[in-house]
Amino acid sequence: MPLRNSKPISAAQLGFIVEDAASEIYLFSASDFRFLLVNRGARDNLGFGFDELRKLAPWDLKPHLSEAQFREKVRPLLETGSGDMVFETVHRRKDGSLYDVSVHLQLLENDGEPVFFAAIRDVTRENQLKRSLEDRERDLEAALAGREVLFQEVNHRVKNSLQLVMALLQLHAREATDDGLKFALSEARHRVSVVASIHQRLYMSGDYSMVDIGDFLAELVTATVRSMSRVDDIGIELELQSGVAIGMDRAVPLALVVSELLTNSLKYAFPDQRKGTVGVHLSSTETEITVTVLDDGVGYCVADSAETGTGLGSKIVHALTGQIRAKVETQTKAGGTHISIVLPRG
Repeated sequence: MPLRNSKPISAAQLGFIVEDAASEIYLFSASDFRFLLVNRGARDNLGFGFDELRKLAPWDLKPHLSEAQFREKVRPLLETGSGDMVFETVHRRKDGSLYDVSVHLQLLENDGEPVFFAAIRDVTRENQLKRSLEDRERDLEAALAGREVLFQEVNHRVKNSLQLVMALLQLHAREATDDGLKFALSEARHRVSVVASIHQRLYMSGDYSMVDIGDFLAELVTATVRSMSRVDDIGIELELQSGVAIGMDRAVPLALVVSELLTNSLKYAFPDQRKGTVGVHLSSTETEITVTVLDDGVGYCVADSAETGTGLGSKIVHALTGQIRAKVETQTKAGGTHISIVLPRG
């Protein structure tokens, strides 16, 4: 409805509106700061009658503001002769109880005299909720800090435990007189070192659930070639898609499978210290992740058939790929061997 068709509000009607407003409304002199008007909402909340309030000034209701502090707060309005300000403080009721308020204070003119108009809202409940949320946030931050300390302690102990296992296996391998036992212990130590490497990457990254598999595979290939003492005669080929991350529950089995396949290639694909190349390719689609371990050796790999192989390496590959629901696809020929592990995303 157009406002031009509305009747003007009379002073009496405006007085009724102010009197019945939900907010606390105050009108007080800008010279002696005595209350000229206090509406029903304010009187009911404070517990004072208007005759009592006429004897008070704003600072008498505000235990956190002295007269000097209140005068200083409103001084900018008095100096400019107009304007408004918003601030929060505390009001004290007649019975001595306190409540939080938000004050919107304006300097106006009434019959040529400057007066302050204050619209005040009780924000006790809002501030209680705010403080409760702040307390909960502090509690959560403390809990998260405690969780982080616990994770660091657990990671430190796991790291030490893995290093202890590796040291014991290495010690027993050195003392073993049976070549077969010595070899088996060395193999076991290498497998534990793969798990330790993944754990170390998780610990260093600060993400205890996901591993960037591309970065780790690059390190794994280099470490495996070095561990087999083939750095001088075996080259490394890497084609690794960036940003492919998987959970730790699948990263460990996958890394162990890749380690087994690389180790097999280095042991069997290059007889008589033949030179050559091993590598790992990593690619992914929206539904699958494919890791291919390859070599350009003589075309024989002990893990040629993960399904039917009888060696320990084949059994490990078969068990671990089943654990991560992966398929194994093998291509072997005179020019080398390619073994792909295809696992579903998620």
